[in-house]
Amino acid sequence: MNLRMIGLVAISTALLVTTACSSSGGNGGSGKKIEISFTDVAPSPEREKFFNEIIAEFEKENTNIKVNLETVPWDQAFAKLTTQGQSKTLPDVVNVYPAWLTTFVPAGYLEPISTQYDEWDKKDNLTAFVKNVTIEQQQREPFKDVYLIPDAFMGGALFIRTDWMKEANLELPKTWDELFNVAEKLTDPSQNRYGFSYRGARAGFDQILAYIFSVTKGESYEADGTSVLLRPEALTAFKRYTDIYKKGWAPKDSINWGYQEMVQGFTSGVTGILAQTTEVVATAKASMKDGTWTVIPNPAALDGNTYGGAGASWGYSISKNSKNKEAAWKFIEFLSKPENNNKYSKVMTMIPIMQDSLKDPEIGQGPMKGFIDMLNDPKLIPPADYGKFPELGEFRESLMDAEVQKYLLGTQSAEDTMKHLGDFLTKAQQKFMKDHPDIPVPHAANYKG
Repeated sequence: MNLRMIGLVAISTALLVTTACSSSGGNGGSGKKIEISFTDVAPSPEREKFFNEIIAEFEKENTNIKVNLETVPWDQAFAKLTTQGQSKTLPDVVNVYPAWLTTFVPAGYLEPISTQYDEWDKKDNLTAFVKNVTIEQQQREPFKDVYLIPDAFMGGALFIRTDWMKEANLELPKTWDELFNVAEKLTDPSQNRYGFSYRGARAGFDQILAYIFSVTKGESYEADGTSVLLRPEALTAFKRYTDIYKKGWAPKDSINWGYQEMVQGFTSGVTGILAQTTEVVATAKASMKDGTWTVIPNPAALDGNTYGGAGASWGYSISKNSKNKEAAWKFIEFLSKPENNNKYSKVMTMIPIMQDSLKDPEIGQGPMKGFIDMLNDPKLIPPADYGKFPELGEFRESLMDAEVQKYLLGTQSAEDTMKHLGDFLTKAQQKFMKDHPDIPVPHAANYKG
């Protein structure tokens, strides 16, 4: 997933702080021109074109508000926004990756928007996943407030070369055991063919965790806050998944592959299976022949359930330091209108946040249908998250993938790798539980209420 499902996960130049961050003036009928700044943390030509067009429409309807679009490259966005948060120079509206809430909310960088959300006339049209997971489970439960309105969702699934499968006389995998078998059978180094697009670089551990969840039944912690990574079965799962790389079922250089490289490996004909999100559909359509690939649901665990689902790609938040919060919320409302969110989701090849949009044939059929059908699967269980402690940013950005690479390179044992990761999470989660006894341990849940 371009964390972005797992991750995902979609993703610097110096971010200019416009006068909007410190501008004075009211929001509304004073007649004075209000300027607000909006930062996108995953810039691309398609996104910039969409946002420029939607901003023009917003300004046409709200003639007293001007929106200044700014961008910051994904790989440097967390560090940049953290620096701006510390100096109280964040833009008025910012695209926030959901996992960053664990750092930004305790630090006081973001404005609570619970009241605006509760009074929002489009709230009842939100999908069950948005209402029950993104809003309630991931925000109100741990933080007691709402801080983010998701832009769209990237569901995780498997992209697979059907032509290779036919040549090898293989059936599409439905379970993890079948997936590992197919990855091995599709590998033929003499033809520069490998079974799997392995993600060894940034956010690679998220893909490993997807398999670990299949043996922990979607749980990330014991009741006392001990990480499930310290369970023996989690270690076994870690070894089995990383065998995809260790046994040569993935290209040797995939230890350094991030999102772009793993997608290119699949679309260029080097790998036969790619675990990725909805945004890859457009890339595959543009660069691969019809009939050579398809999208299938993530594999099921031994208990028959699938531990996965969807995650918000990013979300719209208002900075605490904004002096034009009313105008900022008005812009978020406009971005989230069903017709605008539908348009955005089509451009980005993602799942809309509104129920009505899922009925659109352009979204609900073709490769995207597999993602939406998966969200409606009664055996789908969204797994627990890593937690809400402020050290999560350090874990994700500095520790988890570096530890895994040590194992892949042979400089550290699997046991030490999992112990380092598990100990870090345990220490952070247990400290958080001590400081916040009213916030429950992260848990897997039935999001359909």
